[in-house]
Amino acid sequence: MAEYLAFAGNHPFLIAAAVLLILVIIVSEVRRARRPWKELGPLEAVRLINAGAQLVDVRGHDAYRAGHIINARHIPLAELGDKAAKLDAGKPVIVYCDTGITSGRGAAQLAGRGFGEVYNLRGGIAAWKQENMPVAKG
Repeated sequence: MAEYLAFAGNHPFLIAAAVLLILVIIVSEVRRARRPWKELGPLEAVRLINAGAQLVDVRGHDAYRAGHIINARHIPLAELGDKAAKLDAGKPVIVYCDTGITSGRGAAQLAGRGFGEVYNLRGGIAAWKQENMPVAKG
């Protein structure tokens, strides 16, 4: 025990950085657990899609035309608030973008509008393509 205290006394900046890193990880995990929406990977998304989940692509028009998940509805993030009523709030909704970051904001919007089951595709369409899942163009 004396060795640990001596190490801490000799390296206060290292100890402070470690404590700060631990606090950041704890805060991040608590925030993630309290989100009203969940994340899922491509394989989990396929299961939900087969069970009737709705897909929403929140990317721009050019990105959507370049390639999107089959049967996905294209609702750019800027228009999601106005067009959310076109979705069935009783069915699960999977939101995706290129990398899964922007779609997190879309998932939060839908959850805030009363959609019960909202999911964000972790890694976005990039993860979808990496798993060699089908993509439609046009």
